[in-house]
Amino acid sequence: MILTEAQRLTLARLANVLIPAGNGFPSASEAGVAEAFLDRVAAARPDLAKVLPAILELAENRDPAEVIDELQTEDPEAFGVLAELVPGAYFLNPEVRRALRYHGQTAQPIDPHPDYEEDGLLQSVIQRGPIYRATPTD
Repeated sequence: MILTEAQRLTLARLANVLIPAGNGFPSASEAGVAEAFLDRVAAARPDLAKVLPAILELAENRDPAEVIDELQTEDPEAFGVLAELVPGAYFLNPEVRRALRYHGQTAQPIDPHPDYEEDGLLQSVIQRGPIYRATPTD
């Protein structure tokens, strides 16, 4: 994503309002939200990324907390863009994921013995046999 350094700084300031440091977790800017992680999220969601420069222009040289409050009340769609991009970039940071003990999506084996067979829930259906109505042919 092509943003100027000033735009990335503005985004970092806004992001810190959304995700401040605390409880052993870094703030959004400390986690690199306005850097490479943003670029990865923007690549995945170009529809959101194209709206971001206008939001950053609105926020330039303003108090970030006031901008966030303004967006929440007056432009919920723009706030929604920040509310998706910022956390998306934040949770891409490996340190944040380690602190959350989230190791990503992993394959989970499926139990080859379904529990619905153990309780006999399907036994009456199995004993009844197949029943259906034939579809009309026209």
